[in-house]
Amino acid sequence: MLLKDSTVGKFRHPYQILRTLPKDATPAQQDSAIQAAFHPGEIHYSSRPDTLRLPGESLGKSVYEVSIPQYYKETYFTNDSLMHPEINGGRMGIAGDPIPYLVSNDSLMTSVLLAFFILTILVVSRSMRFIIYQLKSFVYPGSSFDSIEYKETAGEVNYQFFLCFQTGALLSLSCFYCLVDTTTETYTIGTYQLLGLFLLAVFGIFLLKELFYVWANWTFFSAHQIGESVRTRLFLTSFEGVMLLPVVLVYTFFALPTKILLISTVLIIVFIKLLSFYKVYRIFFQRKAYFLQFFLYFCTLEIVPLATLGGVLMLIDKLLKVTY
Repeated sequence: MLLKDSTVGKFRHPYQILRTLPKDATPAQQDSAIQAAFHPGEIHYSSRPDTLRLPGESLGKSVYEVSIPQYYKETYFTNDSLMHPEINGGRMGIAGDPIPYLVSNDSLMTSVLLAFFILTILVVSRSMRFIIYQLKSFVYPGSSFDSIEYKETAGEVNYQFFLCFQTGALLSLSCFYCLVDTTTETYTIGTYQLLGLFLLAVFGIFLLKELFYVWANWTFFSAHQIGESVRTRLFLTSFEGVMLLPVVLVYTFFALPTKILLISTVLIIVFIKLLSFYKVYRIFFQRKAYFLQFFLYFCTLEIVPLATLGGVLMLIDKLLKVTY
């Protein structure tokens, strides 16, 4: 459509005005140029009667007359005391499929996993001397490395407690991944609340296991054996968290199949239990006559808590998932 340019006095298109502006002109400057060049004129409606109507029909209404029929203004239920149009009665249409929860799309959980990764690197680099000592005591039992009484520093102990916390968090996150993928994706509570329940279950079982360890060890064994057992459990639990971290990171950010995550987690737990099996035997039950006691001790304090944890997590999943 051609418009009247007041500045030049001839008809021009808007794009001709825009071509005169520099290339880096902002939208506000382009709009100002268009408004300065083109002024809309006043609209004059025709006052002549409408003759284009069917015979027998009345005259058409004026364009200035705007009226709404009564049935548009109120309905049959207008005066009903139970009618409350201001209250939302539900959404229109059919709800679509919910988007599945992914930790890789969660900024908070992604930040936590990246923090675990960075802190683990710092902890391992600063505790290398202690890690080398523990590994040598496992590989060369009864050697000079194992006979020397090693005293951990306060920083190394704090690092181990952090890695133990990381182990519980990663184990609960792995269980959350596996249960959500194999059972359901919809729960009666939020994702953070469900992860918190899994984390409480993991730490609750871990605390009960440590209490039973303290009770059994102080009843039957010496203080030296108890101290060595505590240091071993701390190291193995910390080592478990270090091994779980790359598996969880690869699953989260690189779409690793859930089956691979489950197999890797089970293999890591079995490997740690085998190391614990060997260390418990070496610390407490080196005599062959104590084999039955050793088997009962290990199953009661290691296998039973692990099976209990699995049952508790499955029970939480069963009680909180939405069944259709």
